[in-house]
Amino acid sequence: MVNRTTFIILLILLAGAAFRLITSSNGNFLFNMDNARDMVGVRGMVVLHKFRLIGPTTAIEGLSNGPAWYYLLAIPFLISGGDPYASIIMEIIFWAAGGFFLLKLVKAWSIWLIFPIGAIWVSSNYILLASAYAFNPNPIILLTPLLIYLLVKYLENEKAIYGISAWFLGGLFFNFEMNFGIFIPLIILISIIAVKKLFLLKQKSFWLGLGFFILTLLPQIIFDLKHEFLMSRAIMRHLSENVGGNFNFLESFRSISLSFFDTFLATLMNNRLLTLIILILAIPALLKKGKDQVILVSLIFIVVPFLGYLILPVTVNPWHLGAEMAALLVLIAYLLKELIKGNNFKKIIAISLSGTFIIFAFGNIFQSVDNYMNKPNIDPSLLKNEIAAIDYVYRKARGQNFKVYTYLPSIYDYPYQYLFWWYGQKNYGYLPIDYAYAPNKPEYISNKIAFSATEDQIKKRTNSGLVFLIKEPNQNYTRFGWEGDFIKLKSISKEMIGPLEIEIMKE
Repeated sequence: MVNRTTFIILLILLAGAAFRLITSSNGNFLFNMDNARDMVGVRGMVVLHKFRLIGPTTAIEGLSNGPAWYYLLAIPFLISGGDPYASIIMEIIFWAAGGFFLLKLVKAWSIWLIFPIGAIWVSSNYILLASAYAFNPNPIILLTPLLIYLLVKYLENEKAIYGISAWFLGGLFFNFEMNFGIFIPLIILISIIAVKKLFLLKQKSFWLGLGFFILTLLPQIIFDLKHEFLMSRAIMRHLSENVGGNFNFLESFRSISLSFFDTFLATLMNNRLLTLIILILAIPALLKKGKDQVILVSLIFIVVPFLGYLILPVTVNPWHLGAEMAALLVLIAYLLKELIKGNNFKKIIAISLSGTFIIFAFGNIFQSVDNYMNKPNIDPSLLKNEIAAIDYVYRKARGQNFKVYTYLPSIYDYPYQYLFWWYGQKNYGYLPIDYAYAPNKPEYISNKIAFSATEDQIKKRTNSGLVFLIKEPNQNYTRFGWEGDFIKLKSISKEMIGPLEIEIMKE
């Protein structure tokens, strides 16, 4: 039987999930180069049974994340037949799971805390974005409350299942995004030291959990061994080029602090004053002695990466700070709890902050729904805009063969490589003769021939001789050079389909 508190938590999460499903429906979500690259990789795994040892690339040339993200994406791919929206539903499920354990943590202090913290989890700009597109760091953003919960339960009752589960989830986090995952072993070790339970280090469960963590890294290790330590050499090269030299601690401290602040700002509905008030009020509350294990672990989730980023030669982007954002929400709940225990003035502050969170949350929700209902999104990377362009091309081709080439500022046209194969083939029954970012370019899609029209399929249709050019806005002024590949073709017409320009040419 579900108790009253759990029922309220589930109701909040159900409302938040419905809000996300509504505002992302009808293709109203991002499907950009990174998302499509991953779907192309998963397509190769599922359709061609080419299993992978590495996943998405990192900012360090030659270094890739683990493959767990691709295997995770394979689940919605298989269930839906390749529909990109299935991966968004998976993200929403992760959001709901993370939210459940976040609210479970804070309700242990007081039931009323689930309302302001739940409001942030439902409507925060940062968290909304994380559940609105499929990106490998997003599971870390959405599932960190679960990792904090598992680690806290392990420290509280020392049960092996919690410790092993925390290590395993941490290993998956390392697969998803190494920029944060590298801190997981240190976070777990320092948490054990902070709660003064060093005896846990001598237990089999600790070492078994560490073994599970290492097991999740095994595919990358095998890949490195098979490719003459390609990734190890990439790390060493990156370190040799970036460690030492003109390192400026003050500049690094300023840059990292700003990155953390900007992430916290986006978490708190982009309200600078509210964010500053929370951070200022948190200082005396967190300096108090006698903090429980939830607070210690949450602080460690913020402090360890912060100190690590000060010395590591990596670029810190907002999506690297999802775990820190989740820990911040736990600390905000603790701050509200401490304030409500104080004098009348502190009680007023706690009530005012809680009310502000809820009011801002409803404001964000109404604005998002209004934008969805009344303001067309002209982002060229939005799935519905890409689908509209594909529909236009097929209608103009009138069931005949054609070629199509796509300009994106990122050059590689992964979104259209995937969507012509999945959507075009499913809805119109055939593939273009050629679809790429430009004709006669080196292969950039592995096993592209397996996802191209065969000679027999091409012979079944009349060749229209039409060449369609789908053009995203010329953001970095490289489109003119790309258009030079088609200068010998005769231009028939140009039309804007949403934010995309489509030019029809004749061979």
